[in-house]
Parts: sequence; C-alpha cells; structure tokens
Amino acid sequence: MFEPVTSSVNLRDRVVQDILQKISSGDLSRGQRLPPEREMATQFNVSRTTIRDALRTLAALGVVSIEHGRGIFIRSGNGVALGQALWSPLIEGEHTISNLFDVRKSLETAAAGWAATRATEQERHDLMRIVISIRDAMMEAGDGELDVIAVADEEFHHAVLKASHNPVASRIMLNLLDVLGTARKQSLSIAGRAWRSVLEHEIIARAIVDGNIEEAQSRMLEHLAGVEREILRSLSNSQEGSN
Repeated sequence: MFEPVTSSVNLRDRVVQDILQKISSGDLSRGQRLPPEREMATQFNVSRTTIRDALRTLAALGVVSIEHGRGIFIRSGNGVALGQALWSPLIEGEHTISNLFDVRKSLETAAAGWAATRATEQERHDLMRIVISIRDAMMEAGDGELDVIAVADEEFHHAVLKASHNPVASRIMLNLLDVLGTARKQSLSIAGRAWRSVLEHEIIARAIVDGNIEEAQSRMLEHLAGVEREILRSLSNSQEGSN
C-alpha cells in the first residue's frame, strides 16, 4: 500500500503528505481501514514512533479516526480538505505561518491569563517542575538535542493549556500545535532560540503561579511574537538562499 520514505524532509511530514496524496487520488477512500502501526512502519521503512506521530497529526486535522480496539480509519469531507490545505508547501509560506500564529497568539495569551486564575495548586507546582526540568535538561543536552528540546517545549505549552481549564481552547490549540510542529522545531534550531524559550517559559510560569493575569498574558504574547519573528526570518533567509 505504501512505499518507503527517504528524504531530508522530516519523515513524519513525508508520511502525512503521502497519506493525504493517496486520499486525494482516490487510492484511499472514506471508511477504509489503514494497516496496523507496525505494518505501516515496515511499509514506509520508518519507526513506529514516526507512524504514531503522523497519525496523531492526521487525527488532529480530522483526516483519520483512531478507534482504540478497532483500528485507524479514513474520514472524508472537510477534514481531508483542511489537511491538504495545511499540510502542503503552503505551511512553509510566510502568510500561512502568520495566520496560524495570529490564532495561536490569541488563544494561548488568553489561556495564560485563565491559568493564572484557574490553575490548581498541583497544576502550578507541575508547571514550575516542568520549566525547571526543561532548564536542567537543556544544560545537559545543549542546543543540539532538538528532539529533547521540542518535546520539552510541547510539554510546557500543553501544561499551560491544561491549567487554563478551557477544554475548547485546549482542543483547538492542541490541533494547531500539531500542525505547526515542523515550524516550531525549525524555530528551536535557530541559534539561541531554544535557550530564549526556556527562559521565557520560566517567566510565564512564575506569573501564572503568582496569579498575575496581566503579566502572564503579556509574557506569553511576547514569547509567541518572538518565536513567530524568528521563524519568518529563518524562512525568508532560506528562500533567499535558494534563489
């Protein structure tokens, strides 16, 4: 059903793109059951972790339905159209990144404020534990361990969303973070960006723990705006280099 993927492009992205293309061409149809993870990993010649990440992204986009105990099924309709629109070369375009960050800045800034007032004592404790563990891991791993850094970055933002106690905003943001996964990882590879994120996360976390709504919101907005600027700058430089 699937061919091995080999490319300098992120393997997860290649798996996502291949499945979307097969849906678009009619090779995969609505309600069709995909092979088990292990079999797909063999067909694509990638790890099961890569397959699992790709399926999670497709599920977030509404392209597949993961039904525990039954399997993974292709969905149809707007979900596939959304997936094809977002998971294409456009995702690397400046306008698309800016539009996605407009949504992210609005929702995550609000979530930081909600977290400052709604977080439980345990959630406040967990948030500080996360930022401290990220800082310690960075000191050990250094800037070169992108996978470690990316996981830590995702864990922090998920913790803020959880502490906001707004399940609707959380669900939207979790989907958006999946869509932006490649761009976020790219930003963390920019020299110095990972350490800046670590320090900014800690400032945001302390504002939430202190219950300072305005500080939590302003620091989150400042953090996201900085990440957006660096992604767009990196994208612009790479485009200039290819011309």
